[in-house]
Amino acid sequence: MKVTVEQQPKSSVILDIVADDDEFKQAVNRAFRRVNELVNVPGFRPGKAPRQLVEQRVGRDLIVQEAHREVMDDLYRRALEQEDIVPVSDPEVDVYQDEPVGFKVTIQVYPKVDLGDYSTISVEPREVNATEEEVEDVIQNLRKQQSTWVEPDEPRAPVEGDQVILDFEVYEGDEEFHEPVVGADFVLGEGPLFKQIEEAVKFLQPGADAEFDINFDEDDEEVPEQIRGKTLHYKVKLQEVKSRELPEVDEEFLKSINEEYSTIEDLREAIRKDLLQNKVQQSRDEFLDEAFEKFAELASLEVPDGLVDRELEREYQQLGERLGQQGMSMDEYLRMTQKTESDIQSEMRPDVANRVRNSLVLEAFGEAEGVEVTDEDINAEIETMVGDNEQAEQMKELYQSDYFKNMLRSQLENRKITEHLIEHVSGGVGAITGEGKALLDEQSSSAIAESTEVEGSSDDDSSENADADSDEEQAAEAESAGDGDDEAEQKPGE
Repeated sequence: MKVTVEQQPKSSVILDIVADDDEFKQAVNRAFRRVNELVNVPGFRPGKAPRQLVEQRVGRDLIVQEAHREVMDDLYRRALEQEDIVPVSDPEVDVYQDEPVGFKVTIQVYPKVDLGDYSTISVEPREVNATEEEVEDVIQNLRKQQSTWVEPDEPRAPVEGDQVILDFEVYEGDEEFHEPVVGADFVLGEGPLFKQIEEAVKFLQPGADAEFDINFDEDDEEVPEQIRGKTLHYKVKLQEVKSRELPEVDEEFLKSINEEYSTIEDLREAIRKDLLQNKVQQSRDEFLDEAFEKFAELASLEVPDGLVDRELEREYQQLGERLGQQGMSMDEYLRMTQKTESDIQSEMRPDVANRVRNSLVLEAFGEAEGVEVTDEDINAEIETMVGDNEQAEQMKELYQSDYFKNMLRSQLENRKITEHLIEHVSGGVGAITGEGKALLDEQSSSAIAESTEVEGSSDDDSSENADADSDEEQAAEAESAGDGDDEAEQKPGE
């Protein structure tokens, strides 16, 4: 086998592969025997007809093509191994020679990343604190969630924060723009009503109505696309006005939020931690985004489209799964958003490409810094995951599978490299300072203590590796607080 490699832009290469004469002759002979078993030559049993008669009956080209199918897959795999190439796209194959077979394969390959002198990169840590005003805002929002709506003692025009019951009609010229709305309730200042409608309603008494035009700018991105640049005529009638009655912050209110809260300070402390969790995750993400951006400015790499395509397909499938968990199919989502699959993927692509680039930079940084995940790291992580579960032994047996260990190794490697990068660009300070740093230290100490208990009960001496997955816990908790590549490759011979 003879192989030559021609480098192409965008991390692509062309492999020119030619089979050895003897190797291909043997493949042709094997192909002839297979064809001979299948072809019907009068006067001869299957597999016993002379070669010349078989070739006259089916054509030599068919036998040669059969030989191509046999050897091309093997030649392609051997060429990848010989040249140490990792493809990230399906091959494009062009056969230019029949005997011995010669063909060119165009593929995108895993890119080489030159990080440059990254020792100069530094990123300012983010100070994270939770203010009393922020805590109080959350408490007020909790009170609003449990508020009741009551009619005022005397009829009056609505004010900010009141609930209004409206009827309205919308026209474009003399044509009805959409069906009339009857008895719709909104909260002034907190709902989807346009400001012009809210201001007009504030001058109405219950039972009164108003008519007015609204001119929507062509480039106003805060309004739906279908009404940009239009002038619409509104007819609005105010049916009712109700004011909000907030509950007192008493024991009943506290218990309605969490049975464990007995004082307002319990609630404030829980809110403060939730706020910090959310801010820590957001600030850490911003810190890493800045770090990756600075690495990308120094690094030399071409992100192959094949890697982006593969990741885009994976994330698009994940979007469909999340929609399914919410009871909505992808087709329903596309109809609701009035978009096509191509539209959604085009919108996703820039962010996906950015994440692929960051992943390549992170992996290259880890290799340059010699960051490794040991078997001890994996075993310690399994111990932490199992904890004191009643089915600990069964879980451990499950987690010992190669599939799970490889997945866990990848996750731990990503985490260790990320933490090493944070230490590097922050000068050892870390991504987070202030109250957020104190919270992370508290969680880390708690996680290590729990892990140590697990190891002590299982007679495991590897306490130095008993570091729990605090980053993932923080991310999950922050997300909660904020509420309110293996792919089958096409083969050249196919």
